[in-house]
Amino acid sequence: MGRFIIACIALGFAFSLNAITLKPNAPKQYVVQKGDTLWDIANKYLTHPWEWKQLWHNNPQIKNPNQLYQGAVIQLSYYHQQPYLKVLSNGTIKLSPHKRPEPSKQAIPPIHLSDIKPFLNGSQVLEQNFLKRAPYIVGFADEHMVGGQGDEIYVNKLNPTPPIPRGTTQSFAVFRQGKPYFQAYTRHILGYQSTLMGYADLTTLGNPATLMLTDIKDGVKINDKVLLNNYPEFSLKFEPKAPNMPIKSHVIDMLGDYTQGAVGLVVVIDAGENAGLEPGDVLAIYAKRRATVDPLHRHSLIPLPKERLGELMIFKTFRHTSYGLVVRSIRAINILDSVTNP
Repeated sequence: MGRFIIACIALGFAFSLNAITLKPNAPKQYVVQKGDTLWDIANKYLTHPWEWKQLWHNNPQIKNPNQLYQGAVIQLSYYHQQPYLKVLSNGTIKLSPHKRPEPSKQAIPPIHLSDIKPFLNGSQVLEQNFLKRAPYIVGFADEHMVGGQGDEIYVNKLNPTPPIPRGTTQSFAVFRQGKPYFQAYTRHILGYQSTLMGYADLTTLGNPATLMLTDIKDGVKINDKVLLNNYPEFSLKFEPKAPNMPIKSHVIDMLGDYTQGAVGLVVVIDAGENAGLEPGDVLAIYAKRRATVDPLHRHSLIPLPKERLGELMIFKTFRHTSYGLVVRSIRAINILDSVTNP
């Protein structure tokens, strides 16, 4: 264990087993409101909201750590001198004197869904080798230049594994390859932004195979990639926490064609599942290091201290990249700002 701690310190990985840092004005009791998120509530109680999991899990009776509902009454309590949150009522609604109370329909999300909804449409960051092998559209049955719902498309190299039995309907997703994502400074390609264009069902096996477009988000074109529609649905079952591993990363893109941003901005960073990142991980954002001229030695530069800009929360991970939502900021965030453990 001692060697592990020394190794983590050597890597700059700050962690603590000490008591969590409650805010002086943390409410003794709070009723969960419409529009609340886990991050909002964590921010009411903790100086470091990413300690939420520890605060919540200190409860010796907790069963569903990430399930809170509108109307829930939570109370700040202590167990062995450690603070934790106790749920007195979790959004129950009494329907009538003879019916059992029922919980609200949906648990509050970890972050505001309106900020991330445009990026939960199935779009992916796909690796270069994977895209080179992917089946692709070579033509349309009616010779259109752009395919729409109900159109038939011809797809080359569609050889699904395991093979699809004849007469079986199989769904595929159509992606358009976008710009590459590079690792900051090394310029190594991490993958390509790949936008979901729509869905198609297999109608005839062959090479090329024939598929019918069934649900189109934008016009489908020749050379769009066709992949088996087996990607898992996005899950909101995560909560704010610090990463389990030391992270050294950078902002490499801002989704939505922004050049800089603040709270509510969705960014891409150059670390993902390969670095141990998971949805819910909170990371600190620091400005690019600056230096100033030494007034007494004009030919010398003095490096300035790192400037912390805020935090982001990871909500979607890929192999070498991740999507994160900026949840707190004090200044504008830019491409190549560094991202590390909070």
